[in-house]
Amino acid sequence: MMKIMTSLWLFTLLVACSFDQEDKAIKETSDQQSVTLQQQIENLMQENNYVYDEIIDLNIIDNFIYSVSLNHNGGLDLAIMKYEDSKLKWVVGDVSATILNKKDSRYMYMIQPDDPNVTQVNVFGKPAKAVTYYDVKTEDFTREIKYWIAYSEEEPTPSDVEYLKN
Repeated sequence: MMKIMTSLWLFTLLVACSFDQEDKAIKETSDQQSVTLQQQIENLMQENNYVYDEIIDLNIIDNFIYSVSLNHNGGLDLAIMKYEDSKLKWVVGDVSATILNKKDSRYMYMIQPDDPNVTQVNVFGKPAKAVTYYDVKTEDFTREIKYWIAYSEEEPTPSDVEYLKN
């Protein structure tokens, strides 16, 4: 009877340890997958000497990742990366650009109207994505950064952009 109890105890211990190891392996894989893209983006930017304070907007369209980041001078910079062959690759990045395109990516067009009464921006008759970012400088001062971003197959010209006001 003692042998049977010992065998059952060992069997239970082995099964429990096996499940615990599988659970840990699944969790580690899941954790790696959830941070891998962010790490890849940051590493790729660093490898390409793309200096920024903070990434404030990412958009994934097809295999491309379009990034807007805040630079050290408080301006906005654009970058495009492409995910292919299970790897993230640098396409192009530019400081203080308002339009960016390379290879087979879409045009990335950032609009920052001088007029504070602009409530909507349309590019090629379609609404651009409005983004408002609050850059906290001190406890007493926060700078509001507002811009619109559009993605298109063709390069927009000033006549393709419409500003709507209240």
